Amino acid sequence: MKLGGSSYFRRSVMLAAACVLAVVLTACTGRGGGQLPPRAGFTGAASFGFSFSCEDKGGINQQTGKLNIELSYNDKGSNPLGSPFGIHGTVDALQPVVESAVCSGQVPPPEEPELLPGQLIFLGRYRLTSGSPSSLNACPTSETTKMCRFEVDVQDNDKSQAPSQGDTFKITLSNVPVSCNGSFPQVLQCSQLPAGPVYTRGGTLSSGNLTVD
Repeated sequence: MKLGGSSYFRRSVMLAAACVLAVVLTACTGRGGGQLPPRAGFTGAASFGFSFSCEDKGGINQQTGKLNIELSYNDKGSNPLGSPFGIHGTVDALQPVVESAVCSGQVPPPEEPELLPGQLIFLGRYRLTSGSPSSLNACPTSETTKMCRFEVDVQDNDKSQAPSQGDTFKITLSNVPVSCNGSFPQVLQCSQLPAGPVYTRGGTLSSGNLTVD
């Protein structure tokens, strides 16, 4: 299940298509949390938790789908940005017509690279909740019209509720505040992270569990 591609609209459509049986989307969800262990360039562990859902209630008079994203992430040691920090991520503010394209499953999918079973990629906006790395000085600490953006790539490898047997988590951060409210043509310009992401960390969980279904 992927929110990814060459434009935000293409990301939206691909996500819907990945969760569709025939042409009716029932649900697309991801959730979990855990910890990445220290590694070269990162002296401390990183903890995270997320929930993702994209649902359409179906029926004769289908309602606009609803996209929800919540993300917390904390790097607890020195890292390429310098000092420890934490962020809180949410969904971009989308207009109903775009949100419907994301979640209703009524738009045929474009050609996209095939994902692995249990993989989920999604983008959103974030605010800084702790720490003050100089590279993130431009990123707001409260909700505004312009926010810095993140991308998360998770892989549910064990397909169970038990502790991870190889689940992976990767996060990439931009430090360029942008407004992505879902209007056209702006929605196309917000399809990817701004050039030159400043932070990337990922790997196999040392504890925790991810579920994608």
